[in-house]
Amino acid sequence: MDEEKLIEQLKRFKPIPRKSWQEATLSSFRNLVTTEHKIRNSQMNIFNFLNIFIVNPKIKITLAVVTVIALLIAGGGTVYASDSANPGDFLYSVDKAAESVQRTFISDSVARSEFEIAVMNERVLELSKLSEENNSDTVSRSISEVEVQQLRLRERLQEMDQLRIENKLQTQEQQKVMEKLQEITREHEETINQIQTKLKSKGDFSNSENLMEVKNKYSEEMGNQIQNFETETGVQVRENEQEQNEGDTQNQEQNQNQNQNSGGN
Repeated sequence: MDEEKLIEQLKRFKPIPRKSWQEATLSSFRNLVTTEHKIRNSQMNIFNFLNIFIVNPKIKITLAVVTVIALLIAGGGTVYASDSANPGDFLYSVDKAAESVQRTFISDSVARSEFEIAVMNERVLELSKLSEENNSDTVSRSISEVEVQQLRLRERLQEMDQLRIENKLQTQEQQKVMEKLQEITREHEETINQIQTKLKSKGDFSNSENLMEVKNKYSEEMGNQIQNFETETGVQVRENEQEQNEGDTQNQEQNQNQNQNSGGN
């Protein structure tokens, strides 16, 4: 992609930073400046992260632009997960870099978990798009991205568990995240099942089997997270209103069919 097309892509974003965000960002940078060698070399340090890309000037310039965009969007209170690029595209590494920058500036554990859920959804959508194409290698890379994001999401959920145990996080706050997790996990299971069907129809059995393993592990781990939360807190992770209504409708239809069959007999 040439420079003009890259600029056109970036022009789609029009964030307006708030004054409060500007002040908070300056404060964050002041806190990052330290004489402690251990902290300075931490991978969570934004300056150390940016330093990784110094070798390549083109990457450095691109990352600088994306960093500004990501920070401005974060200042507007919007969680950003780009759908403009897929694994293998030129802008995909830029998207990933922007996500990494955002992670650095999200300190709240609930927001961190919600962000990773949003990114997980983005990874599954990317995989769904790529499954329409006939590129086995790209699909394989996308499946790996889903697996990596699953591990990252699990870490954030475990972090919330620990904070709740230490009374640094309210149970109700985590409950909302777990309800969102339950909803999105079910959606992902359905989407991944559809992707597997597509892959099999194309004869891509290797990726289909690999995706099956990833899905099973993902479903099991997220299910365990929800179950452990319910067991430890005694709080039920409720289905959303739409799911409850759909369940009620299905039960009503089943009861009607049973009554009709009983009447007919």
